[in-house]
Amino acid sequence: MNEIITVIDIETTGLDPLTDHITEIAAIRAEVGPGGYIREIGRFQTYVALPDGVEIPEFITELTGIKAEDLRGAPESWWASGALYAFVEGSTVVAQNAPFDFSFIERTWPFDLQPGFACTRAMSRLIDPDENASLAPTCARYGIALNGHHRAMNDVEATLQLYAILREKAEVNGITYRNVVVDSAERPLTYTPPGAIVRTIERRQTKGVA
Repeated sequence: MNEIITVIDIETTGLDPLTDHITEIAAIRAEVGPGGYIREIGRFQTYVALPDGVEIPEFITELTGIKAEDLRGAPESWWASGALYAFVEGSTVVAQNAPFDFSFIERTWPFDLQPGFACTRAMSRLIDPDENASLAPTCARYGIALNGHHRAMNDVEATLQLYAILREKAEVNGITYRNVVVDSAERPLTYTPPGAIVRTIERRQTKGVA
């Protein structure tokens, strides 16, 4: 069965939604279906202005390429998050690390996750529990090109392709993945999206990052 999804990704000044801030948001709304079918419907991308006195750490600029001048004239976080909400409305929201992205977005805009969400990192852990669930190695396993990693739209493009593959694998194998997030010792769950189902999965091989 085909479904309408919106894949989202954010870039931030750090990992803590209570002290760090969004610098970029990107999303692709698409129809996906069996056999890896993808029909892109539209795209959303914006830089996000930082509060007065907040700067982008140097290591974040080195990681993402996003500089202070890129954010000049960008909308404030409440506007950007609200615009994203309008873009995703009525679709299943997909993110590579859904708890991370949602924790930042919900700080400035109550994110109503209806009709639900899917986390491709959790899907990867459910389907291949002993493999690295990070975006880059997961894409490599499935032959998906990931160019310009850690830029929001580049990651969204790869995550869209990844979701189409993992969705079919999960459904063929009877794996429940909708609204599921994964908790583990190597990556403790620090935020649980409203209505999420928490699964605990431990990997027996080398550790990795998302």
